[in-house]
Amino acid sequence: MDQDIAQLEQQLNSYDPPERLSALFELADLLARGQARVSADRGLANMHCHTFYSYNAYGHSPTALAWLARKRGFAAIGVVDFDVLDGVDEFLSACEILGVRGSSGIETRVAVPELATQVINSPGEPGVAYHMGIGFATGTPPASVAPILASMRDRAAERNRAMLSKINAHLDPVTVDHEGDVLPLTPAGNATERHMLAAIIRASQRRFPRRDRRAAFWSDRLGVEKEQVLSAMAEPVGFADLVRSRLMKSGGVGHVPPTPDSFPSVEEFHSFVVGCGALPCVALVVGCVSRTSRSPST
Repeated sequence: MDQDIAQLEQQLNSYDPPERLSALFELADLLARGQARVSADRGLANMHCHTFYSYNAYGHSPTALAWLARKRGFAAIGVVDFDVLDGVDEFLSACEILGVRGSSGIETRVAVPELATQVINSPGEPGVAYHMGIGFATGTPPASVAPILASMRDRAAERNRAMLSKINAHLDPVTVDHEGDVLPLTPAGNATERHMLAAIIRASQRRFPRRDRRAAFWSDRLGVEKEQVLSAMAEPVGFADLVRSRLMKSGGVGHVPPTPDSFPSVEEFHSFVVGCGALPCVALVVGCVSRTSRSPST
C-alpha cells in the first residue's frame, strides 16, 4: 500500500491535469477508508508556498501541496506564485476535497518611484519591492483587470530573455535556449529565474559530464575557488544558490538592472488585486524561520 501511495504522490506532480486529479481522488478515497496514514493537526502553517507554475524546487503542483499539508498535519497552507494565478483553482479545489484550510495569492515585484534611491526588500535593486496579493477565490481575473496580469507576465518574460542572453554570452560553450530548454521545465510557459538556472546547470552537466571538469568550468565562470565549487556541488540547492547569486542577482554578469517600466507600479498592482476581490499586502523578508513557517515544501 505504501508503494501505491508513493506512486500516486508522484502522479500529483504530473504536468497532465487529469492525471493529477485522478491521483488526488484515489488518495482521498484511501484517506476516507483509513488506508492512508496522515498526521494529526500539528498546529503548523505555511502561507507562502510556490507551486510548479512559478517554480518549486521539488516540482510540486498545487494539488501536491494540498496533499502534503493534509498528510503532514498542517493547520493551513497558502500558495503564492510569481506573476500568475494558474494554480489557484486547482489548489482551492484540492484543499476542499482533502479538507485542508488553504489560501491563494500572487507575488510580484513592483516599482516604487518615491523610494527610487532606497533598497526596500529586493536586494541590490533600489526602488523595487516584492509585493503580494492574497485571498484570490479564482484564477480567472475580471476582464477589467486581466490586461494587468498579462502585462506582468510579459514583462517578466522579456526581462528573463534579456538576462539569459547575457548569461549565455558569459558561459559559452554552455548555453541554453529559452524556448527549447527552459520552457519545457514549466507546465504552462511561465519561466522564472530558477527555471533558467535549472536549465543552465543541466546544460553544464551535459557539456562537462566529469565532475572535476565541470567544477573547473564553474570556478572560472563564477570567479570562485574550485574547492568552493566542489563543496557547493555536494548540495544541489546550495550550488544553485551560488550560481544564481553570481549570475543573476545584483552585481552578477546576467543581472538586468530594472527600469521604471520593468515592473508594475504599486498602484497598478493594487488595482489588479482589488479588482479580483483580493487583498494587497507587503512581502516581508526575514532572516529566520519561525515555527509556523516550516514548510511542506516552499
